[in-house]
Amino acid sequence: MSLYSRIKSLSAGLMLAGLFSTSFSALYAQGLGNSPYSVLGLGESYSDAFAPSQSMGEAGSSVSNGIHINNLNPALWVRNRYTTFEFGTIGQYKQIASTTATQRDLGANLAYLAIAFPAAPKWTLGFSLKPYSFVDFESRTTAKVPGTIYDAYYYYTGRGAVNKAAFTNAFQIGKYLSLGLETSYLFGNVKRSSESQLLIGDGKDYLVSRNERTSYADVSFRGGAALRFPLKKDNKLNLNLGGSYSFGTNLNARQTTSFDLTQSSFPIGQPDTLTNNAQGSVYLPSQYRMGVSLEWPFRFTIAADYEHQSWGAFRSFANTNDGFANSNKIHIGAEYIPRFTSTRYLDLAAYRVGFTHGKSPYSPAGNQINDTSVSMGITLPIGRGGNSFTLSFIGGQRGVISNQAIRERYGRVLLGLSLTDVWFVKQRID
Repeated sequence: MSLYSRIKSLSAGLMLAGLFSTSFSALYAQGLGNSPYSVLGLGESYSDAFAPSQSMGEAGSSVSNGIHINNLNPALWVRNRYTTFEFGTIGQYKQIASTTATQRDLGANLAYLAIAFPAAPKWTLGFSLKPYSFVDFESRTTAKVPGTIYDAYYYYTGRGAVNKAAFTNAFQIGKYLSLGLETSYLFGNVKRSSESQLLIGDGKDYLVSRNERTSYADVSFRGGAALRFPLKKDNKLNLNLGGSYSFGTNLNARQTTSFDLTQSSFPIGQPDTLTNNAQGSVYLPSQYRMGVSLEWPFRFTIAADYEHQSWGAFRSFANTNDGFANSNKIHIGAEYIPRFTSTRYLDLAAYRVGFTHGKSPYSPAGNQINDTSVSMGITLPIGRGGNSFTLSFIGGQRGVISNQAIRERYGRVLLGLSLTDVWFVKQRID
């Protein structure tokens, strides 16, 4: 192994050690800013797509160039024939508008951390850690207490996250078919509280608080398959088909609920625990994604995906549906590399654009909300050996302003880092 390769391997190892030591605290940090719809279910879901796929409108469950990890389909991990480290962060700016108010918000978080390495010529193993969903909402209202002359403030807040640690096995079966299985461990906790403050005056204000803490932990599975058909000799043009299926799962949950009464910040009596570590479950519905793409390797790729998740079957800890409806989305994207063998730096970059449109699972007053976005991005090589830096931009809108719904306009930025190296190769001495 050359001195350059040894330095790169050591740097990658030190980076991963630092990232793993801080990733759990990062995952529990702020989500992506205030999200009113995260009051429902397990909160706002994160995409499984890494930065390169995000800039293609999350299209690409059928194709992978083997340089970056494609997390849309577990079967595509086998295309990574070199040990690959992936790290990504995400930031979001959002404008939230209702019929009476407008709010702007910012948020950022770790997007993903992953490693893939070939265990055998046709077998790749992988590990990843990423947020699965987050809860981050706050609302305040003022109203008269019925039958009295007093006003009351009502506060509703929620914070927390569910995280996903995954182990992936991917195999190449023959020339054209690859299969993969992702085994995930979902874990985390969410805190929700509702407070009512009665304004009497003269130091006699009362605050009634109901606090709820729910912890989640369980295993889920996702399978995938991908086919690559050469349309021209020497793989100069390929037709790709692929898809993945996430199995529905009952996520084990424990919930503790308490009740507090204070006057002018002083407690009145002891806090009352309504439920203590009550056991239950949350049902996460199945999801499938299928796609098709045309690929001119390391030149041009165009891809289209269809995604469906049966959110109508969702069941909360209280065995309610929370008003969810089945969601469907289409994803379209393209990638272009001017000249992979060029000596000009910008000819080696990968340029991507994408489009996503579909129904979100939220349906206030029975009207399901549309979510539409466009995306673009660039991957820039770093030195030798396939290392690269990816910058992705996504802008979109979810919902419209009405008496029952709000409109969210958002802009997201993803930063992705990819490092590759050769592991488990026996050295030969001539």
